[in-house]
Amino acid sequence: MWNRSARVSPMSEATLSGTSQRPARTSLLLLSLRRQWIFFVIPLFYVATTTWLLRDVPEARVASVRALVMGMITLTIPAGLVAIFLFRLGQYALVLKPESPTRQMITDVAGLFRKPAAFLLGLPLLAAMVIFNKGMLELKPMIPAVKPFSWDTDFMALDRALHGGFDPWVLLQPLLGHDTITFAINILYNFWFLALFGCFMWFGFATRDSVNRTRFFLAYMLTWWIGGGLLAVAFSSAGPVYYSNLGLSPDPFAPLMTYLRDVDLRLPIWSLDTQQLLWDGYMGKTAPIGISAFPSMHNASTLLFALAAWPRSRGLGIAFAIYTGIILVGSVHLGWHYAVDGYGGLALAACCWWLAGFAARWHHRQPGHDRLNEGLASL
Repeated sequence: MWNRSARVSPMSEATLSGTSQRPARTSLLLLSLRRQWIFFVIPLFYVATTTWLLRDVPEARVASVRALVMGMITLTIPAGLVAIFLFRLGQYALVLKPESPTRQMITDVAGLFRKPAAFLLGLPLLAAMVIFNKGMLELKPMIPAVKPFSWDTDFMALDRALHGGFDPWVLLQPLLGHDTITFAINILYNFWFLALFGCFMWFGFATRDSVNRTRFFLAYMLTWWIGGGLLAVAFSSAGPVYYSNLGLSPDPFAPLMTYLRDVDLRLPIWSLDTQQLLWDGYMGKTAPIGISAFPSMHNASTLLFALAAWPRSRGLGIAFAIYTGIILVGSVHLGWHYAVDGYGGLALAACCWWLAGFAARWHHRQPGHDRLNEGLASL
């Protein structure tokens, strides 16, 4: 007679286990989505304000949601993984020094795909960022169409007033005006994109929902919505590199740009190519990407990286703080920004970080936080 209490075969156990885990993970994903509703608030406001600002701009383009999702999959996530890989490689080489760094890296990379908790926590944020990017990428190319560049002379004058009557780039030139230093700053400035994507992956695809994670993304979204959106329109400006292109004269930044082009003959200064690409978009020769000087979002976001990294790793927090200083002087030395653009970006980021702290702590006092983390830990 068939024994009802007979053991199920190992294959059957695995099948039943896999079947039972799927509904559990689906429920946990829905809980993760409900728990992270706060990440959708600012993106929806960003899209709403963008729609309102562009209401009378006939050439405004609607960003494809499908293209935004594909951009996340093909650019943001891969670039973020590369950034994390490089960071871990540096850790192994300088700090941890395992017996076999290569084997450890392979184990780490393989482990990324065995962490369902990270994906269940990260997917709702990914959806919120798609909405957020829609608001940002639709507005940024159209800023001069909403409000033509009109603040460059004011920011140039304010720079001089704050720096003893001198243009800040002139004060930096004796220290930074050397081929190798300029080339190094140019490289580090372009590494900002890896830092951005790396922080997105590090915090976004964590394995537990924390106050610091929520605070970082709220501060990031708020800073970009206010700084890269509302203030960028209100104080529409192009930056020192485009001063003469705007027909402003005399151009106090012409000697700086001459110096950068001279260095470019010996060592590649990639910022010059990017600056030309942005101007070609503004002039209608290529698809517009967007030019905006005040406030500097490079400076603002880099400070957020440092503030968010500090509670997780003192060493990484210090490294990002130093990097924030490099970005500040680099944005002036490479002609991207007036110094006040950087000061404004840093002040805005600090204020948004402070405000986001209240919102994040309030959010994590609401019911469901512990249940989500318990569920993620059980996977």
